[in-house]
Amino acid sequence: GEPRLNAISFTPMPPGDVSAANLTPFDTIVLNMASYAMACSSDTLTDAQKQAIVDAVAAGKKLIIYDSECYPGPDYSWLPFPFSTNNPGAMGASGTLTIVEENTLSSSDPVSSYFIDAAYLGFWTDAVGDMNVMVTFDPYWCIDMSGTNINQVTGPVHTYAKYPAGTDTGLIIYNGLDMDYMPNSALLEIWIQELEQSFNPSNLPCGVTVVGITLSPATDTNLVGESHTVTAKITDQLGNSVQGVDVDFEVLSGPNAGETGVDTTDASGEATFTYTGDGGTGTDVIQACFTNEAGQEVCSQTVEKVWTAETSVPEFPPLAVGVLGLLGAIVLIRKKA
Repeated sequence: GEPRLNAISFTPMPPGDVSAANLTPFDTIVLNMASYAMACSSDTLTDAQKQAIVDAVAAGKKLIIYDSECYPGPDYSWLPFPFSTNNPGAMGASGTLTIVEENTLSSSDPVSSYFIDAAYLGFWTDAVGDMNVMVTFDPYWCIDMSGTNINQVTGPVHTYAKYPAGTDTGLIIYNGLDMDYMPNSALLEIWIQELEQSFNPSNLPCGVTVVGITLSPATDTNLVGESHTVTAKITDQLGNSVQGVDVDFEVLSGPNAGETGVDTTDASGEATFTYTGDGGTGTDVIQACFTNEAGQEVCSQTVEKVWTAETSVPEFPPLAVGVLGLLGAIVLIRKKA
């Protein structure tokens, strides 16, 4: 077998056995929605079991979701970042696949150790033509790969989200590719890299979110009175930069709530907003929005700015203070000792 898989211990778990206690010993949960036991239905799990899975991720575990050939798409409204998908079913079709972000899940560079042959998968297998792509979006999902299936629907197919929002603690990976050709080296490589992907932290860049607008930095700290700049990047579903889009920025809450700005994306798809933190100490929550071609307002994930006061240190401190200087349906995974 594949030697990299030999370093991993796999334990099948029937859906009925899912509980917080039973998940505790494992670091990774694989939820195979297309398995016989799950039957492409999230209703196979109780609300308490779903919450146990979400809580496990919040505590620093990894969740990998597969729904190959589920038709129609499963209900993912129970996830912390819900979404729905366009699912062609088993059509045996080809399609186009694009690696949007270079990271440790995939790379388009043939010399990279993370290389995935997207062109091969799209033409020689049905992994792409039959794939399930996201059609409703949450800004906390980040795109790894996107493509167009046989239904001529283009969208994200391999995505990830860090949870809780604003942290890099737990990690959720969604894979909508058709897995009929799993023994194929390219598909197997995706699976292995999902398993090997680090978490808590993942250090994945989240350079392109599924909503088409990504705001950065996620968090930053400055002294009161200094300036702060955030950058919004607008992309299409294939990760291409979009120029000439007006972006509205707003500080939603915090000591500088109400600060706003507008900028237009440049050739790199980027727009910026700079403001001065003169409202005192505290944490600003910032968001950026734009209007898409359908006339709908689309907003980014929120980011945070922490404002702190400069600590005043006496030039000659009093002597008195000197002394203060002291795979089945659900597969649980863990690395072998």
